Amino acid sequence: MNETNQLVLLQKENERLKSDNEMLLNIVAQMKVTLNRLIGHYITDDSSEKMA
Repeated sequence: MNETNQLVLLQKENERLKSDNEMLLNIVAQMKVTLNRLIGHYITDDSSEKMA
């Protein structure tokens, strides 16, 4: 494999990894939103009920 082909393959892999990274960051952001909703529902609501 010559250097040009190797460079092209590495560039394609780099783009794939960037895409995967972006997808994973989006998943983590969505998980954070979900976790905050669960905390709000089960902890904040439970605390309010116990105080009443």
